[in-house]
Amino acid sequence: MYKLFAYTAILLASLATSVEAATVHSVRKGETLTEIAQAYKVTVQAIKDANKLSNANTLSVGQKLNIPAPAPQFTEYKIRNGDNLSDIAKEHGVTLRSITALNAIGNANRIRVGQVIKIPLPSDGAAPAAAAPTTYLEYKVRSGDSLSDIAKKYGVTVSTLTSLNSIRRANSIKIGQVIRIPVAPGTVPLPTGPRLANSDQSTLDRIRTKSSQWKHIVIHHSATRVGSAKGMDNYHRNERRMENGLAYHFVIGNGRGMKDGELYIGDRWKKQLQGGHVSSYALNQISIGICLVGDFSKTRPTTKQMETLEALVEYLMDKTHVPVSRVTTHTLIHPKHTQCPGKYFPTESFKAKLD
Repeated sequence: MYKLFAYTAILLASLATSVEAATVHSVRKGETLTEIAQAYKVTVQAIKDANKLSNANTLSVGQKLNIPAPAPQFTEYKIRNGDNLSDIAKEHGVTLRSITALNAIGNANRIRVGQVIKIPLPSDGAAPAAAAPTTYLEYKVRSGDSLSDIAKKYGVTVSTLTSLNSIRRANSIKIGQVIRIPVAPGTVPLPTGPRLANSDQSTLDRIRTKSSQWKHIVIHHSATRVGSAKGMDNYHRNERRMENGLAYHFVIGNGRGMKDGELYIGDRWKKQLQGGHVSSYALNQISIGICLVGDFSKTRPTTKQMETLEALVEYLMDKTHVPVSRVTTHTLIHPKHTQCPGKYFPTESFKAKLD
């Protein structure tokens, strides 16, 4: 019995070797190209290409076919930070089970960054199309955020976020923490809050900020229904005799004199000069002044004004490292001097939105 098994094994090995070594096949009666391809473990298309066949059904007995070398049955993939086997399988058009079986992986959750795994090719033997590279957006955790809420908003799993950002416990995220979120190729990331206009963002990014100089961000109103940065500059320069003109670093319009939500970036910010917006020389040296056009002792600021203000203040906080505790209003930083920016400015709810 042992000799029979040994002989069978040698015969099978011999047949396998002869098939593997063969480069030319002579077509026999009744054979189809599909059967020949299966015997040599290659695709029908590979044989057609090697022999310039336009029609797989026109074989003739005795016809000589060049058989190309078998294509690899798998491709290799190196595990990156944030990867999981389910997503890898989906990207390559194969099943999770086929990957774990090919790589003898007992637990699909136990893969490590840098590990090289084999990905089986799809059943047609064709190499999978290269997956588009994953892109990421950065999200800064806000007050009241939870990781599950963030994951749900961006259509990813909590485990994806914890793995990608090396977060040990999902309930241990902190306000101000920046979390990377994978974005599917070809999709537009959802906005994470109000954003500055691209032109304003570009202008601000070009300014060399003296981040160590600024300690406060102070919000004002113009106390007028109508107004513009140009008008304020003229008043401050010619009536109040301010050498540097406009007392504020920034002005935000309300649709009356400037476009609603329009941001004006003043020379004091562009040149990193002290402000002239509070009645304190010391505070003017270290405080960024932002004025919203409007009289908020009578009406509330517009929605667009508040959106621009939020985006600007968050930008300035990141740029100058001013903490949210030092984002304030004129009346709070100088209570005996003024009621600016008025009782209808939503100070508490505005600060609650900041990181």
